[in-house]
Amino acid sequence: MRVRLDNVDESIDSLYTFKYHGKLHHQSGGIMSYKTKLLLSLIAVAVLFCILPSISYAANYHVVQPKDTLWGISRTYGITVEDLYQLNNLNSDLIFPGQRLIVSKEAGVEENTDDGNAAEEEAKVEDNDLVSQMLDFAKTFIGTPYKSAGSSPGGFDCSGFTSYVYKQFNINLPRVAKDQYYFGKAVSANEAKPGDLVAFAEKGYIHHVGIYMGNGEFIHSSSTQGVVISKTNDTYWGPRLLGYCRVIQ
Repeated sequence: MRVRLDNVDESIDSLYTFKYHGKLHHQSGGIMSYKTKLLLSLIAVAVLFCILPSISYAANYHVVQPKDTLWGISRTYGITVEDLYQLNNLNSDLIFPGQRLIVSKEAGVEENTDDGNAAEEEAKVEDNDLVSQMLDFAKTFIGTPYKSAGSSPGGFDCSGFTSYVYKQFNINLPRVAKDQYYFGKAVSANEAKPGDLVAFAEKGYIHHVGIYMGNGEFIHSSSTQGVVISKTNDTYWGPRLLGYCRVIQ
């Protein structure tokens, strides 16, 4: 019996081609799988590099939020209030929104390697930030109506307005204008700076307070206009100006 060699050759060629392409397909799939794994690995490394620094920062520092207290912060990070005082060179329990506090003793060691001048400069910047935030907050109430004995955004009297604004920044003022003026440290007109309280009196009676904004302006709750910005030396307030006091030390 004769076998047609050309058919055998074609069959061998077909089998070889099938095996070759199958192997090639398998190898190609392996290459694709390797590339996918490599890409996922690179993405994972990039994510770690982005996340780890923020985790480290969060573990070492706390940015004060409204209504935060030193006691509450100490409980969150498992340290004592005394630790917070020491790590941040605090002289009182006064803290304000946006302030950065060291909450890790390791970070405190790093911070303490800086010279004293840098620490003083940072404290000045923080004070300025506090005042700026407070004045910006106070200005959001411009146009709020005057309300006798009012101390909420629904309506303010003069001392109700000042006490409400300062309280949002953890500064608790007395409720009455006279007590607020004597609560702080008296400063001269030349020494007055934004954030100070300014008081007005008539016949020896302190009847009005506001928050000094600088440049001879103050924001207050007027009995006739509600919350407005006025000049300390205008024809009405100028003759009644008593003085300034500092409550942000």
